[in-house]
Formats: sequence, structure tokens, C-alpha cells
Amino acid sequence: MAEHDAALAALQMAIQTEIDGHSFYERFAEQTEDPDARVMFEQLAQDEVMHLELLRNVKAMLEESGEWAEHKGLPASQAEGAPIFSRERVEQNVVAYTSDLSALRVAYLIEKDAVDFYRRAAQEIDDPNGKKMYLDLVRMEEGHLTLLQGEYDFLRGQFQMAMGFAPF
Repeated sequence: MAEHDAALAALQMAIQTEIDGHSFYERFAEQTEDPDARVMFEQLAQDEVMHLELLRNVKAMLEESGEWAEHKGLPASQAEGAPIFSRERVEQNVVAYTSDLSALRVAYLIEKDAVDFYRRAAQEIDDPNGKKMYLDLVRMEEGHLTLLQGEYDFLRGQFQMAMGFAPF
């Protein structure tokens, strides 16, 4: 019973994490001036909705039956791929990307916290379906981390060059 309650509490925390991430990405999709960044944030928001639906369904089944739902895997993230921010547009006016730089940093921290949480949850659960689900979420969130880190590093580098902080 204690393990069941702990599993439900972990799922509820995971659900809230995905709700918060979705809200954040939707807000910045609306705020960014860069059309490619808007698409990236919208895709990240869609990924969070997919995670949210999975977690809600798993939690509902666990509450009803006391069993973990069979986890068949998550599709690949829609948000992975080529660089997001147009290198040419950023070089022309890097200052216009100040809020995007901040958003990327916050998004990275949100995803890092999610990875850490899901990894711990996977370690603490004995059920193979629960473990598989959490590890699948880790894989997807790590993909988000890689994407966000690359874009953050690019924008940060552009700001450093524009401000004369580049280490040459």
C-alpha cells in the first residue's frame, strides 16, 4: 500500500511538471519574434501534452486497478533536429533575442529537473512497466535538453561576441 501511494504521488508530481512545462513553452511560443523558435516552443509544448496524457492514463489505471499500464513506448520528439534560430537573423540583431536566451535557459533547467525526477522515479520503482515508462520519459527529456543546450550555446556565443566577451 505504501508503494502504491508513493507511486501515485510520484505520478502526480510528474503530471504537474508536464503541466508547468507545457504552460512555459506555450507562453514563449507566443512571445518569441523568431518564427522557427515559435515552432520549436510549440513542438516542445506538444511533447509535454503527450507526456501529460500518458501520465494521466497511467495514474488513472493505477488508481482503479492497482496495476501499472503496459508501456509500449513514446514516439520520437517532434522538437529534435536542425538548428532553430536563424544564424543570419541573429547575427543581424542579436539584442532582439534577449528574451529567447532567457527562455532557453529556463527551459533547459525545467527539462533537467524533469530528467532527474524521472530517473529517480525509475530507480525507485519495481514494476517493469513503470520503470520502462519513466526511462522512456528520461530519453525524451534528454533529447529536449540536447536541443535546448545547443540553441542556448549558440545564442550565448552570439551575445558574447556582440558584447566583446568572446575569448579570442
